[in-house]
Amino acid sequence: HKDHYENLYCVISGEKTFILLPPTDRPFIPYGLYQPAVYRQKADGDFEVVEQTDAEKVPWIPLDPLAPDLVRYGSYRSARPLLCRVSAGEMLYLPSLWFHHVRQSHGCIAVNFWYDMEYDIRYNYYQLLDSLARLAGSDVRDV
Repeated sequence: HKDHYENLYCVISGEKTFILLPPTDRPFIPYGLYQPAVYRQKADGDFEVVEQTDAEKVPWIPLDPLAPDLVRYGSYRSARPLLCRVSAGEMLYLPSLWFHHVRQSHGCIAVNFWYDMEYDIRYNYYQLLDSLARLAGSDVRDV
């Protein structure tokens, strides 16, 4: 996903691993509209996914960045993900509109600070890329 906020990410203990994709990779990242869902615990303790059929569909990236299906999402081959590890005592500046996937070590403690992005030329450029990607048909259709 991506955020419309600038983000300062500080790791206190443990480690976070980020997969980062710049906004310029938007044409290679599949988007689709999906029905929102929640987890519900069943009587036996297992969980099930229950779609919220009364809610509007939401944009979602169906690709797993840890094991991308390049047959189904061939355009992702052109994306250039960056791997970044942030350890205790380190800070990551995550710019707004950058796509990111995050994993953490067991017992990781981290603090982040979001602040509003400037809706400047970078935002306009991203909106243009997003519109062109949709027009070019690189997105996944409604699911």
